[in-house]
Amino acid sequence: MRLLTTLAVSLACLAALAVFGHSAPVEAASSRVALLIANADYPDSDAELPTPKNDAAALAEALTRRGFAVEVVTNLTKDRFQSAIDGFMRRIEPGSTALIFYSGYAIQVARKNYLIPIDAKIWSEPNVLQESVGVDTLMAETAKRGASNRLLVLDASRRNPFERRYRSFSTGLAPAAAQPGSLVLYSAAAGSVVNETSAGRSLFATELVKQIALPGISAEEAFGATRDALSKASKGQQVPALVSTLEDPFSFDQNYVKPAALKQPSAAVEPEAPPLSTKPVTIESKAEPKSAEPVAKLDLPPDPGDPPLSPLAAAPSAAVEPKSKPLADANPTQPVQTAAKEPDAPLTSDATTLREFEDAKAIGSREAYQDFLNRHPDGSLATQARAEIAKLDTTTSPQSAQPPTYTPAESARKAALDERIKQNPRDEQAYYERGQFYAQRGETMPAIADFDQSIRMNPRNPEAYNNRCWMQAVAGALDRARADCDQALKLRPNYVDALDSRGFVNLKASRFREAVADYDAALRLDPVHSSSLYGRGIAKRRLGLTGPAEKDFAGALQLNAGIGDEFAGYGLR
Repeated sequence: MRLLTTLAVSLACLAALAVFGHSAPVEAASSRVALLIANADYPDSDAELPTPKNDAAALAEALTRRGFAVEVVTNLTKDRFQSAIDGFMRRIEPGSTALIFYSGYAIQVARKNYLIPIDAKIWSEPNVLQESVGVDTLMAETAKRGASNRLLVLDASRRNPFERRYRSFSTGLAPAAAQPGSLVLYSAAAGSVVNETSAGRSLFATELVKQIALPGISAEEAFGATRDALSKASKGQQVPALVSTLEDPFSFDQNYVKPAALKQPSAAVEPEAPPLSTKPVTIESKAEPKSAEPVAKLDLPPDPGDPPLSPLAAAPSAAVEPKSKPLADANPTQPVQTAAKEPDAPLTSDATTLREFEDAKAIGSREAYQDFLNRHPDGSLATQARAEIAKLDTTTSPQSAQPPTYTPAESARKAALDERIKQNPRDEQAYYERGQFYAQRGETMPAIADFDQSIRMNPRNPEAYNNRCWMQAVAGALDRARADCDQALKLRPNYVDALDSRGFVNLKASRFREAVADYDAALRLDPVHSSSLYGRGIAKRRLGLTGPAEKDFAGALQLNAGIGDEFAGYGLR
C-alpha cells in the first residue's frame, strides 16, 4: 500500500510539473561547459587589442556563478587554438550546454566566418582557409558531440590588419548560419565593423555579463536584451546580430522555470530591419540587411554618349560572364569619356570641374592631373593642372625625399621579406606579400612594382591583379587600373572585391553609370558590402539621383561608420 501511495504521489508531482513547468534546475552544473578565447596580441597588429582579456575574465566569473565549468585561453597560436578546441570537445556530454566565446580578429570568406590565431600568415583569401578556424565547423562539431544547447558569442567585428592586404575595405562578418539547437550573438550586425575602444572593457561584454546575472529570463531573452541595450547606448551605431534555433528554452539561471507551452523556435529572433531612411535615425533593433534578397539594380535610361558597359558589369545576373562585345575604352590612348552628356546631371558646371580638380590635387600624382586634363583640357584649372604636372616632372617625389618610417615590428617584417627575395628572386609569394606591406602603408609605387613582379611570375592570380588595380587607381593611372580589374574578373568572374575595385576606378574616371553597374553586381553577390554601397551612393549623387544616393549612404554608414572618411581619404566625397 505504501509503494502504491508513493507511486501515486510521484505521478501527481509529474503531472503538476507538466502543467506548471519545471521548478528544479534545468540541468546539473557539470553539464554546462564554456570555452572563452581572448586573442589580443597579434604581431601583425599595431597594438594589442585592449578588451578581449578583460572581457573574457568578466564573462568567466559570470558563467562560473551560473554553474558553468569555464576554461579561459588567451593569445592562441594555430596549434594551441586547435588543442583548446579538442580539449573542449572532449568535455561536451550528450544533452549538455556548450558555450563558446571568442574575442579577437575574424574574417569572412565566401559567406563563412573564420577565427584568426595570433600567428596566422594571411596575405590572400586562400590563406584564410589554411590558417584559421572555421566557425561553421566549430559549431557542427559541438552538435556531433551531442550538446543540446550550443551557444556562440563572437566579438570580432573589427577592422583587422589581414583583410586590407587583399581587400579594399573591411567587410565585417558574414550572417550567422542558423544551425538547429544553436543561439548565436555577434557584437555587431553582419557586414559591419566597430571602432576599437580605448577602455579596458567593451560595452558589449559589460552588458552581456549584466544580462546573464539576471534571474528568471531565458538565454534568448538575455541576448536580446544585450542587443537592444547596446543599440540604444550607441544610438544605432552598433547593433548586435542575434540568431536562435533553440528547440527548448535554455536559461543561464539554473532555477529558471520553463513555460508550460512552447512556441516554435524562430530562425531569426530579431525583427526585420526597417527601410533605410534618408534622415539620421536611432535604431532600436537589428539593422542587419537580409542577405537572401538581392539588392535592387538601378534602372537608368541608356545614353548614346556613354561608353558601353564592360561585359562583366553588364551581365544581368550574379554570374558575371564576359561577352564578345569589345570595350569602347580598351585603347589606352583614347581620352577618358566624361559624364558631361548625362541628361539628368550635367557635369560641365564650374562646381563639378573644381571638385574634380580637388580630387586630382588630393591624389597629387602626375597621372591624376593628366586624367583631369583629359576631361577638362581648357580653362584656368587646366592651366593649374599643367603647372602641377610640370612641377612633378622637375622635382623629386616626396616618397623618395622622405623615406618611410617603420615601427620595429614593421621593420622586422620588411627585412624578412627582403631576405626571402634576396635568397630566392623567383619567390612570387614574397613579392606579393611585400606589395601588400607597401600598400597598407600607402607606399603606392613600391607596391605596384612588387605586384608587377608577382604577376609576371604568376599571371593567374586574380588577387594580385585586383590589388594592383586598386593601387593604380589610387595613383591616378585609371586606364591601367581598369585593365587590371578586368583581368581579375576574367580569372574569377564573381570576384566581389574586383567588382568593387572596378566600381572605384569608374567612379574616379567619372564613368558614373558604369560605376553604378559594377557596384550593383558586387551588391548582388554581397548585399552588405559597405564600400560598394557608399561608392554607389557617390555615383548616384554625381548623376543627380539625390534620393537613392542618400539611401545608399545611410545603409553604408550603418554598416561601417568610418566608410565616408575612407572614401574622403581617396579624394571622393
